[in-house]
Amino acid sequence: MATLYENYITGDTDSRGLGLNDWVAQTFTPSISHTVTSVKLKLWRGLCGTVTVSIRATDAGGKPTGADLASGTIAQATITTVSPGALYEVLLGDGTALIASTKYAIVVRAPNANTDSSLQWRIDTTGAYTGGGEETSADSGVTWTTADPNFDLMFEEWGGIPTAPTVTTQAVTSISGTTATGNGNVTALGFPDPTQHGHCWNTTGTPTTADSKTENGAASATGAFASAMTGLVFGSKYYVRAYATNSAGTSYGSEVTIDMLPSHHALGAYKRQP
Repeated sequence: MATLYENYITGDTDSRGLGLNDWVAQTFTPSISHTVTSVKLKLWRGLCGTVTVSIRATDAGGKPTGADLASGTIAQATITTVSPGALYEVLLGDGTALIASTKYAIVVRAPNANTDSSLQWRIDTTGAYTGGGEETSADSGVTWTTADPNFDLMFEEWGGIPTAPTVTTQAVTSISGTTATGNGNVTALGFPDPTQHGHCWNTTGTPTTADSKTENGAASATGAFASAMTGLVFGSKYYVRAYATNSAGTSYGSEVTIDMLPSHHALGAYKRQP
């Protein structure tokens, strides 16, 4: 579950228009290291187009700098046309790790020109947020200006402390020739959700994702899963573990073993030969 970290939703005295080359940012300083996964902004709009919201680092002067560390979008149709607007959550994909006491920026831009009918971000012109403030750019984020040190835009910054997922390994089934089915269970997703999960195996023991593995993709819910293990060698013994990976690391289930032997029918047929 996401946690609210930095925020400023006090005052709300005016709106800051933005669009096309006119970008707007609110800088903030987290007091706890964590991964930001979404932001909520108080918005209303005219004809703004799809809005892009991102997290960027700041330079020594506290201005947004560099490429996006994480980003997301919000469709025009989602945003109300009625002032003073509402809080809208923008998901930032896998997010990005933030370091305590380091200033970052929430950067917002929209494709339509900045007019009275473009995107409007609500602002407190007598703001009191001590971790940052409003920054504006008239050249698509190349240079930034502090309009007034007391201006603060309405924002909430959400995320969590990364924790590793947990998985268990069940017995391998459908062992046949050079293939088998690995079975596992994601018992806890951790934070953020796993970006990859599956099974890994080798012939020496304690397999990791550096060995042969399946990749079942991201996991957004706990529960059982299966993997199609291929390329196995007849007559070999394999050690198998389920795994799941997120930004906190890779977790493994307990180890199970399989012997790639012929099926009972094949073995029986072999024994009947003279």
